[in-house]
Amino acid sequence: MKTAVIAFTQKGAETAKMLAEKIGADGYTKYAARGMKQFDAVSEIIGDIFKNYNALIFVGACGIAVRAIAPYIKDKSKDPAVVVADERGGFAIPILSGHIGGANDLAKKIAALTNGTAVITTATDINNKFSVDTFAVKNNLHIGDTKLIKEISSRVLRGEKIGLYTDYELKNVPDCFNNGAKAGICISDSDKKPFDITLNLKPKNIILGIGCKKNCENVEKSVLEFLKTNRVSLFSLFAVATIDIKKDEPGILNFCGKYDLPLLTFTARELANVEGNFTSSDFVKKTVGVDNVCERAVCAAGARLCAPKTPLGGTALALGKLKTEIDFLKGI
Repeated sequence: MKTAVIAFTQKGAETAKMLAEKIGADGYTKYAARGMKQFDAVSEIIGDIFKNYNALIFVGACGIAVRAIAPYIKDKSKDPAVVVADERGGFAIPILSGHIGGANDLAKKIAALTNGTAVITTATDINNKFSVDTFAVKNNLHIGDTKLIKEISSRVLRGEKIGLYTDYELKNVPDCFNNGAKAGICISDSDKKPFDITLNLKPKNIILGIGCKKNCENVEKSVLEFLKTNRVSLFSLFAVATIDIKKDEPGILNFCGKYDLPLLTFTARELANVEGNFTSSDFVKKTVGVDNVCERAVCAAGARLCAPKTPLGGTALALGKLKTEIDFLKGI
């Protein structure tokens, strides 16, 4: 999680510096502090910070933080986690993206570092109820329609049963489910609607292996066509994997950046050491030092190959599926 810590007072800068060092975050302050970036007005920097970081920690007053981020708040599924801590670290308060962004967990982490108190206000947390968005994030599930989170959570908080449909093996299923319910969740690779009101949760468990020609301009087009042919949703992708010499390939980087996917890279030796039967190419071996990139990269990432090497528009693509464990204890 890429995190920024922002402080407004001299005492706050000391707390912010400590948090930045402990968490591995970038520090910003109005007062000079070693290792911290200095600013004059938070309005000058907050736009870029809000856009480029997964989490923001304000060390100061809640009002300053709220006014600073207000113009940039868009969607709970995309907004970064935002936590406010007082300058002494006595309290850490999540104010944005508590579940999906992880602000609640971040507040608890901050409180542990400052010997303070995390002030959690989300209803499912304080009532110790099943939280569908926390469950989804911690089990690496894509949330289909985030507007339905409130509908599901409201029913749980009222003590109503919700429905549960799944194509996967589940662990520690709580007693809040009844398949005769009108509203429920569907954990599946597809977008089926087993309930009148269905919140679809899609496991992000697919590795995309890719090799391509230098400066290939068709990466995104080829990948989308490949996924469609194999009936795999873009939202099922967990990561993209390739050889390390392609780590700066513009087409691959642009695709990963656009769809917020991590890029996993492996050396030729690491790929060559992966056991299995792969589509071999003498040309590829002569060019990059290993006989296959896309299939081997999939397996090097820990996935089981499910769609073999397919040349397409200057790319070579393959898919693999990660072992998927879904545990409801992660969402309670």
